[in-house]
Amino acid sequence: MKNTTSFILSLFLCSSLLGQGTDANASRQTLEEIAVQGTQLEGLDLSRSTVLGSGELESRKVNTLGDLSGLAPNLYLSENGIKSFGDVLTIRGIGNTQFFGSPGVQMYVDGVPQGNVFSYGSNLYDLEAVEVLKGPQLSRFGKLAPGGAINLITRKPGDEQVNRVSASYATFNTQKYDLASSGPMDGDLSYSLAVQRSSSDGFLSNSAGRNNDSESWNGGLRLHWDGGEGTRATLGLSFATHELGAQPIVLRDGGDFYDRSTNFDEYTEIDQNQQFLKIQHELDSGTLLSITNRNEWKMNPNRLDIDLSNEPNQYTGPPVMFINHLDSLHYMTSTIQQNQDTWSQEFHYTNTSSDDFSWSIGTYFGDDEVEGVATRFVGVPVGLNTYMGMGIPTTYLLKSQNLAASLNLEKAVSEIDLLSFDLRHDDFDKSMLRTNMGVQTHDSSKDFSGIAGSANWQRKLSDTTSLNLRIGYTEKPGGYSAFTSTPGDEVFSEEKITSYEASLDLSPSETWQVNFTAFFNDIEDYQFELNEPLTMNYYLENADEASVYGIEVDSTWLIEGGWAFSASYGLMESEFEKVSVPTLPALSNLNGKQLTFVPSHSLSLLLSHELDNGLSYQVGSRTIGKSYYWDNTGTNSDDNIGAYTLIDAGIGYEINDWDITVFGTNLTDEEYYTSLVSTLGFGNGNAPGVAGSPRVIGLSISREF
Repeated sequence: MKNTTSFILSLFLCSSLLGQGTDANASRQTLEEIAVQGTQLEGLDLSRSTVLGSGELESRKVNTLGDLSGLAPNLYLSENGIKSFGDVLTIRGIGNTQFFGSPGVQMYVDGVPQGNVFSYGSNLYDLEAVEVLKGPQLSRFGKLAPGGAINLITRKPGDEQVNRVSASYATFNTQKYDLASSGPMDGDLSYSLAVQRSSSDGFLSNSAGRNNDSESWNGGLRLHWDGGEGTRATLGLSFATHELGAQPIVLRDGGDFYDRSTNFDEYTEIDQNQQFLKIQHELDSGTLLSITNRNEWKMNPNRLDIDLSNEPNQYTGPPVMFINHLDSLHYMTSTIQQNQDTWSQEFHYTNTSSDDFSWSIGTYFGDDEVEGVATRFVGVPVGLNTYMGMGIPTTYLLKSQNLAASLNLEKAVSEIDLLSFDLRHDDFDKSMLRTNMGVQTHDSSKDFSGIAGSANWQRKLSDTTSLNLRIGYTEKPGGYSAFTSTPGDEVFSEEKITSYEASLDLSPSETWQVNFTAFFNDIEDYQFELNEPLTMNYYLENADEASVYGIEVDSTWLIEGGWAFSASYGLMESEFEKVSVPTLPALSNLNGKQLTFVPSHSLSLLLSHELDNGLSYQVGSRTIGKSYYWDNTGTNSDDNIGAYTLIDAGIGYEINDWDITVFGTNLTDEEYYTSLVSTLGFGNGNAPGVAGSPRVIGLSISREF
């Protein structure tokens, strides 16, 4: 590790010997239309982001966050199957944990912060592009983003009214209907409105119990005001509601991949709503931005058969603890109800009065409250094949307040060199109040304040090539785990990340762009979740040292005759370097092993062709490398998700403002898991897996007018 660090630091000292440019603009290189097929976006930073345009999002049927996994280098979502609750989202190996860790990757819509990973359950709709920003983001957004950020960019209204309608039908009775409208209103107002309804019968083969059927509604309204004197404002309202059947959790026992059998109908209900006000004012010296945001997320409830079997316990006598559902008397059941309320205020000022020097300052305040009740009903053996029912409820209230200030400086030190610096301070006050089985077991608070900073050097090597070198330090805050009653296990420490990055941006021609990046993340007190031995407790632990390093390639090539080809590749080597937990010495077995839910590589390819007669077709692939889930023994190497490749394709025809497309996803019918789940199965095999979708074939029709 020390040799790698020295090598990267040497790059900062020696790179001034690289090529000299002539008449080059020292400003940051921006992304041209070539790299964002299907959009007209401008001003995006190619050196640190991958941008997926609306054309690619539509052709690859990107409908959820999980569909983005692997489409940008080293972007991975371990998907739990219930609209982001329990998902792990990572960029370059930095992310959240399944339940209680702070986000490593932050979510934004048009620069407006969303909740944490598990509370962004909305489907993706009415998007102009998705911007995947890689590496720590310290000053562009209000919230700290130690690993990166995903910014969903919605369609904006133009000078004329535009309406769009679409409908699709596919395998498993999968239906999706979209309605969108945008345009000017009277005076200085304009609007954008979008509504989506989607449903599916699901792909599980449940011999008993409910399948993973679903029905969702999503919608958003934005009112835009432009007074024509440098002041603009946007008021946004959105909602999402999901009624879901069973999680697609299956036993890895060698039987039919999608087979399942449970005692009862599992289900999950999720509701979400958001309101924000975004005001931007142009001054002679720069721009002032204010974002006021409120987000409410409710899961009421998620209900799961935790033994994944339809074999009932032989219950005798009354339950010894309270339970939520009378029909749980015979079953191994988990029920989680959880609400999250978040509101935030952000101010940001950017000074651009000088051509060769700019600076910005920002402040952020966020208040977050998570309230939940998790109840497990289990059978306690009291005799031969005889069990007594016991309900084990845990009630918890997690609070977090975040006050932050950031500073960014950019200076063109020559015609070919641009230096930039970020400095940030975050103050996190966190607390947890928890009762277990009716008895209060934890009530405390802690300050997890931390600093972050980065330095970046961009050099224009020629008219077609630029070099970027960056070094940074961030601290992802610690917090509390609510699903453990073992004293001392509730609190976990902040994660400290030192990151190094070197990238080369090339534009060999007007039709070809490519980016090469090497990165290294040196991590202290790495956060990871695991189950406690011989209990149903689940908590977050810190590994002393961990590391992630790798390379990334992003390329787009437009070819004569209407052809386009894009490729992105990420290769990662991740490792637990030192794990020493006195209360759990077995965890030292993790030393030298790959980090949990951090795949070894990702590869995305897309080839498309547009003909003059309105016909188009494309074929794409998405590959995710091998990843592991580790339990408290550190020896369960069989609990891994093998590398898999998903193939998608589509044939479209455009005529008289109508688009008709026949599409297919996972065309090879690959059987794969999107995540593994701990502490379930109770002896029925290895950690169960969350099954990914099999082959889907469908037809979509849309019109814009």
